[in-house]
Amino acid sequence: MLAVQGVLRFLGRGGGQVFRARLTVADTALDVRAFCDTGFSVQEPLSGRAVVLVRFGAVRGRLPPALGTYLEQHFAGAAPLPDPALGVRLVPCTTVAGHCILPAVPASLCCTCSPAGQGRAEHLYAAFADLPPPSDGWEVLVGSETISSLAHG
Repeated sequence: MLAVQGVLRFLGRGGGQVFRARLTVADTALDVRAFCDTGFSVQEPLSGRAVVLVRFGAVRGRLPPALGTYLEQHFAGAAPLPDPALGVRLVPCTTVAGHCILPAVPASLCCTCSPAGQGRAEHLYAAFADLPPPSDGWEVLVGSETISSLAHG
């Protein structure tokens, strides 16, 4: 528990600041800016795994071509069926703006903001959303469950 408190103290009570992390999706590692929002809590319904939210526009050009194409079609309204080869699942998400279904793929996340690399959160899903850039520049939104995994990783 002390490790979790230490990470949350570093990030601030509500998350507080952006930190450097490495998100791995579809065998591709992406260096990203992550933000912890302790009020963010989404789970993939079939597995119960924690979900991190990825701003599609921030990572679009760094994704593997097949995943990038699928997501572009999805956000263009083409409604392609989830690609089993990519492991895509559709995850329900409720926000202040309302209810939506987001495409998600298996993922892992590690913190790269310290020499020790902090820890690694395995067995996550990365859900992609077509969101405008926030003022603090985060690319991946994580909840306290993921931060706890990083602390114990």
